[in-house]
Amino acid sequence: MRIKPPFYTLCTLLAIAWSLPWLQSSTAAEKDKQIAKGPLKVFILAGQSNMDGQAQIRTIDFLAEDPDPARAALLKTFKPDGKNLVTRSDVWVANAGVYERLQPGFGGRGNYNKLGSKIGPEYAFGYYMGAKLEEQVLLIKYAPGGQSLYVNFRPPSAGKTGIEKLDNQVLTKEAADKWNGGRVEPIVGLQYRKMIRYVHQTLDNLKQHYPAYDEKAGYEIAGFVWFQGYNDMFDVTGRKQYGANLVHLIKDVRTEFKAPEMKAVVGVMGVNGPHNEHNPKQKDVRNGQRFINTVSEFKGNAKAIETAPLLDPRVVALTAGGWLPEYDRDFKKNPITEEERAMLSRAMSNKGFHYSGEGRFFILAGKAFAETMQELMGLR
Repeated sequence: MRIKPPFYTLCTLLAIAWSLPWLQSSTAAEKDKQIAKGPLKVFILAGQSNMDGQAQIRTIDFLAEDPDPARAALLKTFKPDGKNLVTRSDVWVANAGVYERLQPGFGGRGNYNKLGSKIGPEYAFGYYMGAKLEEQVLLIKYAPGGQSLYVNFRPPSAGKTGIEKLDNQVLTKEAADKWNGGRVEPIVGLQYRKMIRYVHQTLDNLKQHYPAYDEKAGYEIAGFVWFQGYNDMFDVTGRKQYGANLVHLIKDVRTEFKAPEMKAVVGVMGVNGPHNEHNPKQKDVRNGQRFINTVSEFKGNAKAIETAPLLDPRVVALTAGGWLPEYDRDFKKNPITEEERAMLSRAMSNKGFHYSGEGRFFILAGKAFAETMQELMGLR
């Protein structure tokens, strides 16, 4: 039996999310950085719905219940006064139609021209990169849901798929007008090209979007973070080619932006926890992502890290119980308790393939991505 996570009504979520004060303004040190000289450090965050982020802000509080005291203490970093979530004025975020300072709300939302009530990895990633770097920071996030690396994000150097019908497929005029600025172009590689266009568009209009940007100092494409994989599970060729296509992706992004020193961090897909590699499809994708750690030219400048261990094992045990042997539980004989149900209510806001919409997870994942990026940049 699969336990379905509880959900809150939209009105309740909006009341929680937008009864500002949950934002805490930046510190004096951050304001000093706003006038610091040096090139703006730009990080591209890309992927699909889990880079977008599907965790309701309220679930961040579940951090405090982590059995690991060090992790539990992280809630004070993001809610120092116990009430308000931190923002950073020295870290900027570009995501769809929003160009703002770092704050919660850049996760998945119905209207991408304004902030919402969810977070993705960008929140903690931006916080820790801003805290470590002397320069200002810009995160450019491009993360449409339901996209594969094999087809949608397929990079140019990977060539065609070899499936003639697929390679020849183009957007209809109606779809192009609605979703692609009127451009009728091939389906294969479409999201890669749209990501590149969005990054260029953002960089070409930095002063417009961020008046504090120092045009004389310029910018540097410092890093690329990739968190994706779910849709590639459902195509055998996509799974088997994942590692090679990921190598092409990293190299093509570096080439496109003339950034050969750009560091790359890949989050290995961790849906439903460490034991879900019983699923050979997920194992194939995870191994494809881990493949970059074996590529000699990526040594010291690109790294894949595990995300599955960051999920709360108590949540996984309840949501995967009955179908993963490690969490085997007969819910008819041993039904979920009221205490467990209450815990899931505090921890979750979405389904398992969205990491249960667990704010705790997305804080830990963003932190891990930042620490790995700092390691590659020689900052630790």
